[in-house]
Amino acid sequence: MKITVIHNTFRFNPLIRESVILNLKALQDANIDYQYIVFNDNGDVEIEDEVKDLDVEYFYSDYNFGQKMCSGGWVGAIPLIKGDLIHNTGQDDVFTSFFYKTIVDTFEKTNCDLVYCNGLKVLENMVTTGESMGPMSPIDYSNPRIHFDHWLGVTNKKITRANNFIPAPGTVYKKSLHDEIGEPDLDNFRGVADFEYWVRVLFYNKRIQYINFPCWLYRISRYSTTSEVIDGKLNERDLSGYYLNKLQQKYQNLLDNE
Repeated sequence: MKITVIHNTFRFNPLIRESVILNLKALQDANIDYQYIVFNDNGDVEIEDEVKDLDVEYFYSDYNFGQKMCSGGWVGAIPLIKGDLIHNTGQDDVFTSFFYKTIVDTFEKTNCDLVYCNGLKVLENMVTTGESMGPMSPIDYSNPRIHFDHWLGVTNKKITRANNFIPAPGTVYKKSLHDEIGEPDLDNFRGVADFEYWVRVLFYNKRIQYINFPCWLYRISRYSTTSEVIDGKLNERDLSGYYLNKLQQKYQNLLDNE
């Protein structure tokens, strides 16, 4: 199976090149077929100079798909995808060969649609904070709708909350899901579009496998596009409540019409 990595960028920062180099090495060490897209979501043009000598496909978008609030390449790069599997990730995160090897092996050995694993939070210098990204115990996804009910606090077919338990950077899914349940919806859900997509996977009873081992690094960076107000606009954190309400409304309507 071939995996397409979508490395989202927007602002120039000195960590992008390092992350791309480390991720490429991980893919090569894992000995798997890959396509690596560095997607510039209508951001700083200097980013191209950081990666043009590397084994990547660099793409500059004339349109800002993420609206400065989320990873626009997840949707913007869809026409470029050549792989069977999609890994959409941020500009600073780092992945290991174990991550790629184990996830691809899981897809090849099981009839699953999505695989994810937990990771570790690290500082810019890659020193761990001691915190994890994602659950730290085994999870059985043999009945996806049980997890849908748990995430959204469904009681008597009424949604009472919205909790996400799948860390987006540590998640890989089959491209065929786009045909089966639709593409990610950045327009309606912006910064919680990843959460909405995982909820959609559960709602439609798609098969999930969880790898209970931290094999990627979530880098806490000062360069995050969601770490401050940009151009006077509210960032993802300020708007997350609004989009979570939209998510709950969408699935409440679907439950009401089942």
